[in-house]
Amino acid sequence: MAIFNKNTLTQISGFDNQIIAGELVYNQRTFYNLTLNNSDGTPRDLTGATITSQILRRQLSNVRDSRYGLTFDIADYSPAPSPVNLTITNQQLATGTFTLVIDESAWSVASADAQLDINASNCVGFSGNIKIALPAAGSTPAEDLIVFLLFLVRSDGVTN
Repeated sequence: MAIFNKNTLTQISGFDNQIIAGELVYNQRTFYNLTLNNSDGTPRDLTGATITSQILRRQLSNVRDSRYGLTFDIADYSPAPSPVNLTITNQQLATGTFTLVIDESAWSVASADAQLDINASNCVGFSGNIKIALPAAGSTPAEDLIVFLLFLVRSDGVTN
């Protein structure tokens, strides 16, 4: 599992925002079971919330493993790709839980992609977010909670 340099994560999500970051193998499927909690540690009631998630292909450069974790520069990919919707399942909104499904095979990364070469110095990258849109309730205005996403996709050495 990749360890990311804190400064690298900060360029994606800012200084004080939540982020899920990981390294995937080409065509990997996995999931994250997530629970949002209040500041006292109790599950946050998300009743009425709409949860969506999207990612977008990014151009990574200067990828290197430093003493403090992976570092790289991130920029828009050219030509500009369309966002990929990620699946949100198992929503138990009253207890603040849901599942983010990761199916890298649906992200339009081709097995012949040069960034999947086993000796590629810069791998495939995606960034995005999970948006939890909470409706207004009484005197509390509507609120959007954002969790940033960052995924690197690499070859397993067999695929490309």
